[in-house]
Amino acid sequence: MTRYRKTNLPPAPELPNISGKGSKKTINYIWMPDKDGNLVKKDSAIVKRTFAKLSEAAQSALAEYIIAVQNRQPTDASRKTVFNGLIDAAVASYKEGKKQTPWDILKIQLDNAPKITDKTIAYSVYDKATTDATLRKIAKDLGFAEGGFGQFGEADLQDFFNKVQEASKAGAKETQVVIRPDGTQETITVPAAFDLGSFAQNYLWSKVNIGDPKTLPSSVIKQTGALRSLLRANGLQLSDRELNQISYDLARGNKDMTALQSDFAEMAAKLYPQYADRLRNTPGLTVREVASPILNTIANAWEIDPDTLELDDPMIDQFIRPDGVVGKVAPKSNYDVYTWAMNHPNREKTMAEIQRAQQAATQLASALGFGV
Repeated sequence: MTRYRKTNLPPAPELPNISGKGSKKTINYIWMPDKDGNLVKKDSAIVKRTFAKLSEAAQSALAEYIIAVQNRQPTDASRKTVFNGLIDAAVASYKEGKKQTPWDILKIQLDNAPKITDKTIAYSVYDKATTDATLRKIAKDLGFAEGGFGQFGEADLQDFFNKVQEASKAGAKETQVVIRPDGTQETITVPAAFDLGSFAQNYLWSKVNIGDPKTLPSSVIKQTGALRSLLRANGLQLSDRELNQISYDLARGNKDMTALQSDFAEMAAKLYPQYADRLRNTPGLTVREVASPILNTIANAWEIDPDTLELDDPMIDQFIRPDGVVGKVAPKSNYDVYTWAMNHPNREKTMAEIQRAQQAATQLASALGFGV
C-alpha cells in the first residue's frame, strides 16, 4: 500500500493567479506542497478545480483510499469526491492552526482504515451433465423444440457449459474478515449473484431470431395468436416481424398484455375517430365490440357468423366510418345498414330467401292451374 510522507508528497498542481482586490469573498486556505515539497498557502476553492491536473501518483493515492476504505472500484467521479472531502478536511485543519495538507489527512485516514485480513471467494462448479439437463428442462418449459434450431447440438451444449463456468465465477459469493482500528472484527458476505436456471433462460432466449419463425418457441407462438386476435378486433395490422417482437417481449415478461391493450386502443382511436372517446374511456373495449350492432345486423340479414366479417372490408368500413379517419361523419344507423344488407346479393343466398322464392314459385304454379 502506498503511503505519502513529506519527503515524497505529490507536488501542487499549477494554480491560476487570483487577486482579491475589490472582492469581499471569503477565502478558505489550506496547506499544499509545492514542487520542492515546501508548504504554501492555497485557496481551497481553486485547488478543488485542479483535480484534473493531479499527478498520476496523487490519483493513485485517491484510488487506493477508495479500494481500501470504501471497498469498491474507483471511478473518476469517486476520486474527485474523495479529493474534495480531503480539501474540506484540510480547511478545518488550517483553521485549527495545524500544518496538514490533504495528503497528510489522506495518510491518516488510510492508517486508520479497517484492515482486511482474510478474503475468500466461493462459487458453484457444475459438471456438464448438470448443465445439459438444466438447458433441456428450461428449453422444454419455455416451449423450445429440441434440435429445432441447433441449440442442442454438441457444440452448443459445450458452449453453454463453458459460459456457465465463466458466469458462475463472475457472480461468486465473496466473504471477507475486516479488523477495525479499535480491534473489533467483522465478517462481511456478498451473496452469489449467479443462478443457473435464469442463466439458461437467457441463453436460450438469445438463440431466438425474430425474423425466423423456426426459432420461435411455443410460448412466443401462443402470444402471437392472442395478439393477432386483439389486432383484428381493433382493425389494426402489424408486420410479421413486429408481431413476433411483441410476442417475444410478452413471453419474456418484458411487456404486459394490459398495457398493450391500452396502446392498441389508442392506435384504434386514431384509426376510428368516430369511436375514439368510447375506446379511450373503456379499458379493454375493442372496435369490433363497439361496431357489433352494425356487424350483427349484416350477419343476421345474410345468415352468417358475424365473426366472419372483417372490419377492413370496404363494404363494412363504409358504415363504421363513412369518411375514414376524418371522423366528422357518424357511423350509419342500423336501419340504413339493414336496408343495404337486405338488398345485397348475399341476401339471396340465405335459407330464408330460398324458402321465400320456393313459396312464391309454388303459389304462382297453383294460380296458373298447375298441380303441385
